[in-house]
Amino acid sequence: MSVLETVKEKVGIADEKPRYECQDCGHEFRSSADPDSYWSKCPECESQEITQIE
Repeated sequence: MSVLETVKEKVGIADEKPRYECQDCGHEFRSSADPDSYWSKCPECESQEITQIE
């Protein structure tokens, strides 16, 4: 999670994006990208093997 996202969450103005988990490295993150798109990938390892957890 970026610093900006953390600050937004703490002050209550965070965007509610779906939460995902990377199947390769286990990193959890939020993304507004369509899960079936090319742009939907883990920001940590860039794997496209992700599943929605929320």
